[in-house]
Order: sequence, then C-alpha cells, then structure tokens
Amino acid sequence: MKLSLKANSLVNRLDIDCNMMKHLINTHLWRREIMSYHLNIDKIREEFKFESSIKHNPKMVFEYLPYTTKFKETQYKFREVTGEFMRLIGQKKLPEAVDANKLLNNVLDSITFAQPNQRGEFKQMVKTLFLDENDQLYLFHPQTLYYINTLENENKKLAMFLYNVLWNQNEAWSVDSAVQKEADLMSALLFRSLPELAVVNDAKKTYAVMLPEISELFNKDFQWLTSKSELFTQQVEKIVTYYYFFYVTQFALRNELLFAPVEQKIRPIYFTFEEEERLSKTRVSYEYGWKSLEISIGRMFSHINFLKMLNCATNNDGDSANSTPLSYQDIAKYVCLMSEEEQVVLESELDRLIEEYKEKLSGDSKWMLMGTVPDRYDLSPLNKMNHLFHMIDHQFNQSSRSKPYNEYKQWFVHFCQKTFLKSRGRSGKMLILDTDYLLFMTKLMIKDENKIRLKKLFEEFEARGMIFDRDTQTAIVEYFKKINLLEKKSDSGDAIYVKAFL
Repeated sequence: MKLSLKANSLVNRLDIDCNMMKHLINTHLWRREIMSYHLNIDKIREEFKFESSIKHNPKMVFEYLPYTTKFKETQYKFREVTGEFMRLIGQKKLPEAVDANKLLNNVLDSITFAQPNQRGEFKQMVKTLFLDENDQLYLFHPQTLYYINTLENENKKLAMFLYNVLWNQNEAWSVDSAVQKEADLMSALLFRSLPELAVVNDAKKTYAVMLPEISELFNKDFQWLTSKSELFTQQVEKIVTYYYFFYVTQFALRNELLFAPVEQKIRPIYFTFEEEERLSKTRVSYEYGWKSLEISIGRMFSHINFLKMLNCATNNDGDSANSTPLSYQDIAKYVCLMSEEEQVVLESELDRLIEEYKEKLSGDSKWMLMGTVPDRYDLSPLNKMNHLFHMIDHQFNQSSRSKPYNEYKQWFVHFCQKTFLKSRGRSGKMLILDTDYLLFMTKLMIKDENKIRLKKLFEEFEARGMIFDRDTQTAIVEYFKKINLLEKKSDSGDAIYVKAFL
C-alpha cells in the first residue's frame, strides 16, 4: 500500500479521527485502494497446530530472526559469518573448504625447484606468510575474505539473515579480481592456487526487512569502507558485527511499541566507554543501557509468535494480505482505516482466536495469574490484539514453555556477552564500547572529510543506535585528546573537532 506523503504523515498518528482518514481516501490522497485487514483463523490454526497442543514459532515463508528454541553455546563465529556474507553479496560460492595442506601443495606444485630440499623450506615460508596457528588463511587482502571457511550451519543461517536485512536486495558487489594483479609475487602465487570461486545467483530472500532505514545506513557505511582496501579487509567483520547488534536491538525496541506510532525511527541505547574508571547504577547509561534493553530482548519470542499470528491475514479477495510481513504499525494503520462494520468483524475474529488460544493452553497455563490488561488504544480491535500479546507472553512465563522462550533470546544475549556486554562489578552488566570500536566507528563517520565537529560525531553515533551520557562523552573527549585527535578552536562545543586519522 503506497500513501502520499501528506496522507502518510496523518496516518502515523493513531489518535487522529478515523473519519478524517476516510475523508482523505474519498478525496483521492491515497493513490491506491486501501486494503482491509482480516485474520485468517484457519491459517493460524494450521500453522500453530491448534488441532493438538499449540506449537509456537511455526516456520513461515518469511522469518524475522534466525534463531531457534534450541540454543547452542558454541554458535556464531563472526569470522565465518563474514566470509559467507561476503560471498552472498558477491554472488559467489566456495566450491570446497580451503584445506591448508592442499593449498600449500598447490602452491609448491606450481614451482620448479632446483634442489629437493628447497621445497620444504619454501613450504615453511609460505605457511608462515599466509597461514595462522590454526591453519586459517591470513586476511591480508579483500579477496581472501571469500576463502574464509564457513562450516557451521548457524553461521550460514546468520549470514543469510544479515544478507537479507542489511544488503536488502542491492546489486551484487564483489572485490575486483583485477586488484590481484597489483599483489606481490608471493601473494599472486597464493591466489592462483586457491579454489576458483563459482558464480551463483540463488541467494534466497527468507527474512523480512522490518527496518529498511538500517539497511540504507549500512549500505552507506559499507560502500565507503570498500573504497579503503586495507581498512576494509581488517574491519569488515566489525561493521557486520555491529550492524547485527544494531538491527536486532532496534527491532526489539520497535516491537515493544506494539501499535503506537513510531515517532523516532532509531532509538539509541546508552553505551559506556572502556576508559571510564567509575561506573555506577546511578548513571543514566546504566538505567537506559543494557538494563532497559534486556527487558525488550527477553520478550522477543513472544513478539515473533504474535507477529506471525497477525500476519496470517487476508485481504478482500481472500489472498495473502502482503508479500512482505506487516509490522505492528502497518496493522494499526489498516485497522484505523477500516469501517466500523469491518472493525466489528475483526474484533469477532480476535475474540474467537483469544478463546481458542486460551482453551488449547488451559492445561498448564495459569491464566488467573495474568490479571487485567488495561486498554491502551482508542480502537477496540487494537486493544484485543494487545490482550492477545499479553496472553502469549504470560503463558511462556507461567508454564513449561519457559525453556524455549529463554533459549530463543539466548542466541542474542550470548552474542552480546562476547562483544559489547561486560560485567563491571557491583554496577552489573553494561554495554561498553572499547577503543578499537570507538576508533573504527569514528572513521566511518568522518569518512573522507578532514575532520568532524565533536557535536556532529555524537549525533552520528546516535543515528547508528548509540548514545552516551555526559560522563561517557567526557571520557571519550579525554581519550581523543590523549591520542591527539582533537582540534579545539574555542571552548565552545561547536568549535571542537575530531581530526581524521589513519
């Protein structure tokens, strides 16, 4: 459904008079006919297995996140994820895993040695130059990224998710193979000995893009990074890792709004800086950092199930409501535009779904402990939906289904614990930006400029989902000063710059 800019700005406010919306339709401000929204109860019963005991998180045409309810602690090696991600965006396929011994033999077989003992010496030299202690290829050139072995299915699955939601059907991009010709003799010898990459065009769109604004920002940053060959090779894993965190956290926060309008597309999360000496629970960065985010992350499984239910919907013709899943805000717009008669029908569908869901899970769900769910909206169907969401979330926490509920979120929590989430003694767990990430992201924001205003730099961090309280900002400024990156033209905050650096 496409709306004119004028109409869209009005629809984004759920508290406006629905009669006004009908007037807008009648005066042709909408370019296309508005589609009704109806639940397909039969499809919900089928997908969620109502004939037995309800099976949550059914596999749909489009998924939202790459997680399952069986968490594996050994999951997610982002080097492997990055290798697969690079191949996906380049429409390339590694026909076989790179085997260190086979690679070395290919190199040696391409050379004629005058003396037999030279072969062994040369083999050791090649191994020292190009392979690490785990016999993995050193990433010394952008082309080597294609040869990262991605062995675990979880890493392949995550790479596909990131390809879908971050790359978002952009044209294929690959490292220019002609750049290999500029490599030194030894590097060129290695490249000739690596398996030849196959060209493929079968990457599937299996995950829904719910936050296209993050996709746009990623592509802007990624495109700049590709112009810096050495930096790209060294830091592409960092940008993929951070944008994964960025997308999932923003998706979780957006879902918590349910049917309320999105007034701020990006809701930045408070981070602290590793150079700070004192971190306490009285800080804004503690209250509105991980402590706040953890609540939203904890309810992801409930939101996934609720969104899947609400997307079992049909239009006036009985067809699937949309080729791409609807967000809560999309659904709220449809409901607000429906006639009173259509809303009554939808409310009846919701009543039936609520009763069936309650009955199917009556065996071990303690519904009496749920209490009353207060109305949040002016429209009755939206309040019924809100009630259904609380039922879904409640039964996970008051039944034997708490294990899959908790394991689903653990995929992301465990990732955070290995990257940005650190324990700071009595202050508990906090999101902490280390110096390497600070410098890398600062480069991303300065790009090809000579410098950036300090105030503008912090605004760019906010645009990418990070915000710092006053104490953290001071610590970052002190660090920039220590490494001689500050240019101060006056004491005014608007006259302090961060200089570009290598």
